[in-house]
Amino acid sequence: MGFRRSVGMLLTLSLLLGAGAGLFPPLNAHAHPKHHCWHGKNNRVHCDNGHDYYYDRRRQSWVDYQTGKILKGGLVGAGIGAGAGLLLDRNVGKSALIGAGLGAGAQAVRYSRTMHRHPIAKTAAYGALTGVGVNAIRQDNLGKGALWGAGIGAGLGALQHLD
Repeated sequence: MGFRRSVGMLLTLSLLLGAGAGLFPPLNAHAHPKHHCWHGKNNRVHCDNGHDYYYDRRRQSWVDYQTGKILKGGLVGAGIGAGAGLLLDRNVGKSALIGAGLGAGAQAVRYSRTMHRHPIAKTAAYGALTGVGVNAIRQDNLGKGALWGAGIGAGLGALQHLD
C-alpha cells in the first residue's frame, strides 16, 4: 500500500473517530442546575451554580463566547485541512477552505441552543459533516456524502435517544 493511500486512510479513520466521539455522551454526564450570575464590584461577573460561588473569568470581548468557539473551530479546521491537503498532494487552499467549513460547522452544531433541544438532529448534523469530510478526502461528490452521513447520523441518533 502506498504512502498516500495509508495517510488518506489514517485521516479518514481519525475524522470518523473524531466525529463519532460527539455521538456518545460522556460516562459521567449529569444535569447541572441553572447558573445565576451577577455583576459585583469592579464590574466582575460572579455566578452561583446552586452550591458553589465562583468568579466567571470570561472577559468582555469583541465577540461572545459562542461565536469565539465557532471562529476557533474554523481556524483549527482550516489548519487541519491545509495539512491534509499538503500531505495528500491536493490543492491546499481548497482543502483548507473545506476544513474551515467543517470545523466551524461542527462547533456551530455543538454550541447551538436549538441542537441541544433536538439531539437526533444534532447527531444527523454531525453525520452530515462527517460525510462531507470523508468525501472531500476521497474527492467525491460532497452533497452525496452529506446525505449519506446525515442518514446514518439520524439512524444512530434515533437508536441512541429512543425511550
